[in-house]
Amino acid sequence: MKLSLQKKFIIVASCAVFLLTAVISLLAAAKTRSALLNASEKQGLMLARTVSALIINELIYEKLGLVEEGGLIDNYVRELYQRRELDLKYVAVLDTSLQVISHSDFGEFGKRYASAAIEEARRFDTILTSRVKDPATGGDALEFIAPLAIEGKHWGVLLFSLSLAGVEKEIRAMILQIVMLALVALGFLLVLIYSLSRRFIKPVIDLAEAMSEVEVEMGEKAIPVAGSDELSRLAESYNEMVRRIRRANEEMKLAHEKLRQSEKLATLGVLASSVAHRINNPLGGLFNCVRLLQRQGEDPAFRRNYLELVTEGLESIEKTVGQLLWTAGRREGEEKRAEVAAVLSRVVKFLDYRMKKQGVVYLQEVPGGMVIPVAPHDLEEMFMNTMLNAIQAMEAGGSLTVTAGRDNGQAVIRIADTGTGIPEDRVGHVFELFYSTKKAGEGTGLGMWMTYELAKKYRGNITLESREGAGTRVSIRLPEEA
Repeated sequence: MKLSLQKKFIIVASCAVFLLTAVISLLAAAKTRSALLNASEKQGLMLARTVSALIINELIYEKLGLVEEGGLIDNYVRELYQRRELDLKYVAVLDTSLQVISHSDFGEFGKRYASAAIEEARRFDTILTSRVKDPATGGDALEFIAPLAIEGKHWGVLLFSLSLAGVEKEIRAMILQIVMLALVALGFLLVLIYSLSRRFIKPVIDLAEAMSEVEVEMGEKAIPVAGSDELSRLAESYNEMVRRIRRANEEMKLAHEKLRQSEKLATLGVLASSVAHRINNPLGGLFNCVRLLQRQGEDPAFRRNYLELVTEGLESIEKTVGQLLWTAGRREGEEKRAEVAAVLSRVVKFLDYRMKKQGVVYLQEVPGGMVIPVAPHDLEEMFMNTMLNAIQAMEAGGSLTVTAGRDNGQAVIRIADTGTGIPEDRVGHVFELFYSTKKAGEGTGLGMWMTYELAKKYRGNITLESREGAGTRVSIRLPEEA
């Protein structure tokens, strides 16, 4: 499926915004998690330093016999463990031999805790922090190991574990807030993207669609103009261009029609002798009838017979003049269907005198009832232009053959002569405007060009084959259905 520019813009921009929002959300969640964990670790370190100082003081006092041994330390451990805001998993105090001397769980009293981390904390006099799993809940916890030492004197080790369950809960709540904010922002940005596409991409699409729909024969296709920005000015420029093209097309159509009328008048000029012959024959008979009626018009029977002859002669002249006017005129609203044989017979009537005068033999193989979707007047013009060219090429006589048939859903009309033919280097120019192979004064160079234009008008085509000295064959292909 082919996507429009607007849809492509929306998809690409939405994907980019989604990815950007996802990256920002992940970074924000990671930053928040790291900040909360760091805060918990700092809280534990501060607690370790504070409690270590208190326990060291108690151990010194016990050493000096100033307080009861173990009493205050147990109180510190118990109070510290019971503080709910700290969420401690355990608190233990070890002596120098790493035995438990105080513990939040009395069952651990007297046990010896030995590990590499404890030894390391004692050796470097530094508080060590490690991430561990709570065996009871399986959750994460921070374990702190603080050496009880002052000025190089070691008194033992403080151990406690700070649960991260509360921190993880805060992290999940914070991540949920970030996700909700990200979704809201994403929704807003998608609406913004759609609005921008409507404002900036849709006018371009409308312009492209309008340009693709513009045709010579259709009404003016304008696009609406809103605003005063560059896109609006582009739309207005397009509308003005369409109007100019429409005016130019109208002028061109008028000029085209004038050329057609010029060619028709030129053709009728060439056929003047044939037209005069068709009028003079009955006209001579009319004069004879009039003279006879003047001498013997008193006899009713004689007068009736000769008046009938006068009527026939006048009707013949009227028919000839009518055909002449029909050929030279322009038809508005004419049905675009023509019977090939009927149209051809009208053309032959105009050309028969010229053919007989030049000794041209006319042959015809056109089936009756063959109808094609072409206006009769246009088909007559194609026949007239092509056949007249063929007759003019046979001044010393010859044969003119017109055949018609069907081939692959097309009507094929062929007009062949045995005239002088056209030189090979000139065949490709025959359908060009104002090109003529006739002598000066004998042709306008419009006939074959007009025939070519008419064939194209009806979605057909025309080809020409010619050999100098052997003759020419013109093939006109027209669709059988409109």
